[in-house]
Amino acid sequence: MLPPNMTSQDYRADQERESDAIAKAVKDSSLRYAVHLSSYGAQVPQGTGPIAGLHSSEQKLNAITGLNVLHLRAGYFMENNLAAIGMIQAMGIFGHALTLDLKHPMIATRDIGDYAAQRILKLDFSGKQSRELLGERDISMNEATAVIARGIGKPDLRYVQFPYEQVQQVLEQMGIPPKTAGQFIEMYKAINEGVVAGREPRSAENTTPTSFEKFVQDIFVQAYQGKAATA
Repeated sequence: MLPPNMTSQDYRADQERESDAIAKAVKDSSLRYAVHLSSYGAQVPQGTGPIAGLHSSEQKLNAITGLNVLHLRAGYFMENNLAAIGMIQAMGIFGHALTLDLKHPMIATRDIGDYAAQRILKLDFSGKQSRELLGERDISMNEATAVIARGIGKPDLRYVQFPYEQVQQVLEQMGIPPKTAGQFIEMYKAINEGVVAGREPRSAENTTPTSFEKFVQDIFVQAYQGKAATA
């Protein structure tokens, strides 16, 4: 996987350096099997922010002769929603750039790890393959907020879609460099406009077990209460 670094001055440039280094190490070591963490929408070569970096990483690995590689094109991480805890506690809302009602394939990261481990243990793939991992179901930000509201006992919690410019400002206030923040805004726009989307029909093979309700119960509520206790 490409290690994320939100303090990077240029996230995309760092992705290219990282994927160059990984591809060189794979080629030089004559590695025969690799599982690569990618993203849904990675079939699109540009205009998708950090997801374009995963497209590039896929292409570099695909160019290595003799490597059997499986690209896991995972959906939107459920854990991304943990970043909203401070806002919920301070402002009583859940705000983001993503559209209210657009449904996303949202997945728990533990399910990605479980799937990757199974395929590595089996080594049941050959050539250059991709597999979308779409979570338990597609869910909108409005629906996710309702589940969070029930989980933390705040029934009046609502989702607010912020303008891109406002989200850019918030990201920069959090210490994310302007160019990197802009690359994430590009990704959010691509998701909202349907440029980033899955290509595989949902099936038993690409559906994973952890529901958003289970994630909120096991992870989100614990994190929310932990932050409340230390505030």
